[in-house]
Amino acid sequence: MIEIDLRLHLDDGAPDEALEAAVLALEPLAGRCPLTPPPAEARRWLDAHALSLLPREYHSALADRLAPEALRSAIAGARARLASPFAGLVGDDLRRDPLRLAELAPQLAGRLGFLAAAGPEASVRGDLVAPDGRSALLCFHHEGSAQDLRASAAALLAAHPVSLTVVGAPARDDAAAAALSAAPRVLTTLAAALTLVLALAFRSVRPVVALLLAILGPAALLAALVAPLGLLDLPLLALAVGISAAPARPDWTVTALSALALTPLLLTPYPAWQTWGLAWAAGLAAAGLARRLVQPALAAWLGKPAAERAPFGRPDPPPLRLRVALPAAAACAIVLSLGAWSSRHVRFDSPSPLPLADPELTAAEAAVRAEFFRPEDVAVLHSPGATPEEALARAAEELPALLSLVPTQVERVDAPGAFAVAEAELKARLDGLLALDIRGRLELLRATIAEFGMRPDAFGEFIRAAGDDLRDPPSPESALAGPLGPWLAGKFGPDGMVTRVYLASEQGALPASLDLRGPGVFARAEHDRFSARAGAVAAAGAWLSALVVWLATRRLALALALALAAIVAQCGLLVLLHLLGRSFGPLTLPVLLLAGSAAVVAGLRAVRALAAGRPWIDPGRFANALGPLAAALALLAAPEPVWRSLGIAAGLAILCAHGVGGLVGPLLYALTSRAAERFYRRRE
Repeated sequence: MIEIDLRLHLDDGAPDEALEAAVLALEPLAGRCPLTPPPAEARRWLDAHALSLLPREYHSALADRLAPEALRSAIAGARARLASPFAGLVGDDLRRDPLRLAELAPQLAGRLGFLAAAGPEASVRGDLVAPDGRSALLCFHHEGSAQDLRASAAALLAAHPVSLTVVGAPARDDAAAAALSAAPRVLTTLAAALTLVLALAFRSVRPVVALLLAILGPAALLAALVAPLGLLDLPLLALAVGISAAPARPDWTVTALSALALTPLLLTPYPAWQTWGLAWAAGLAAAGLARRLVQPALAAWLGKPAAERAPFGRPDPPPLRLRVALPAAAACAIVLSLGAWSSRHVRFDSPSPLPLADPELTAAEAAVRAEFFRPEDVAVLHSPGATPEEALARAAEELPALLSLVPTQVERVDAPGAFAVAEAELKARLDGLLALDIRGRLELLRATIAEFGMRPDAFGEFIRAAGDDLRDPPSPESALAGPLGPWLAGKFGPDGMVTRVYLASEQGALPASLDLRGPGVFARAEHDRFSARAGAVAAAGAWLSALVVWLATRRLALALALALAAIVAQCGLLVLLHLLGRSFGPLTLPVLLLAGSAAVVAGLRAVRALAAGRPWIDPGRFANALGPLAAALALLAAPEPVWRSLGIAAGLAILCAHGVGGLVGPLLYALTSRAAERFYRRRE
């Protein structure tokens, strides 16, 4: 069963009262759940327990209100107000609270689940009504899909002048699933771009066909390992195909570097990226084997044997030219410094909510933010318990920690625990009230009312409620049996009692003692920890790359130089993202790792080319970057914002990787090898 929110909005020209009629028309729908405590029942319960629901820190102020002189002053003021021509407007408040006890904790009413005066209002059923009275938000617990609920609601509202939209996580899931219908167009665009790039590189049709056929199997394997594909999976699948389609056929070293590129994602808490950390390794390893075994066979079958590639040996460092190497090292130091600075200033890319291209859902979410609340900042707190009574008692115990966050980090709470008091705290409050001689003060209040010539029965509602409050305090059992019982019972589920928390817009850290869950909570936690996490993941990627290079070449200086090149490329990516106003965060973390891995591969190929006597600037070597760039361009043509964002980040990452790895990597190798030689000479 899922929670689905429906937004009803009156059509232009429709009268305001038509909204109430439309809401009533949805009564036949099952699973209706109030978004806020029903106001009438909540008010009745709060009035009946005004004393015991008052925290103990306000007992001294309560004693001052119950002092004889304070009672005389309050009753004199009440008599003056009742003698006013506007007595009918304030009479109910006087009967419920002649001593104005609600003023002792003016923020208490808002903390008990009621909306602020300037925000939306709660309807009789606990739905939310926008301040202008033209929109309403209803919540349903539904076993089917969001579209099924919408269809049922639309049939009931056919004769009403309202528009209906579905908002919330189920609607976003449906929109994300619908967005994947554009995947064939993206993959077709990628295939066309790769065909063009490879045709320019090979200048022959047969090797292009052989290569594309060789990588189709690994691409299908990668898609099967991640299946079913989600909104974030398609960009990585496209990048995997682009990287696998490099013109140069890789040996096992390049295959290992490419396959292990996303392995550090296993260190992160993101389930989607953890899946890709393993699936990418399997898919790219299969692509490397296909390039080594399947592509030559296909090329020979098509009539053109593929040239063999010798494995990487132990390439010697290029000649050290200080006038080139030292400026390059200085440039790397500058990029590293700017990257460290940019990591703290680049706009954080929150993993939730994902931007979607669905115009109807986007407009509905914008309307909900303007009229009601920010859906991405709604969190829930589950108070466990085997029975509703146990769970409600636990919720009452957790309430003070929640209230301490209002209003800096939490705007308001719809807390079942606010209408009950845990056993230990309830006993302490009752002892404090008995110490104030509440019953004696109530008799004094009766006498004071009679002294001013009024009937004590006129305030009997308050006097009776105060006396009954001491005999039947708001324990969890009495709360579930009271007027709010149906609402409280509806908040109890398999995980316990549910408290709905509306987070403030400030990105403050939330206490770990409260097990708050929701996209806003996750985003705040990531905002605080992501810089350290990204640094650890990048360091793990550089270490893995250095290990593979060292095992392949037995050149420690080369492994260190290329690991440094990987970090420089990643810092360059951060700088470019910051300069272009782009964002960086958990969504772009795989792109950061791909930038480091591609820099190591480009640097290794450049060092090998120089050791073989080929020129430093080799167009054929840089053609290996065209495959990933083709994937990035295909993503730029996609309709979804998150695909385009990852396409831009991937394009920048490839440029940084091949620029730093191919041009600066050999220079860093020359410097590290010279430093290693001097170190060994000193030891000798």
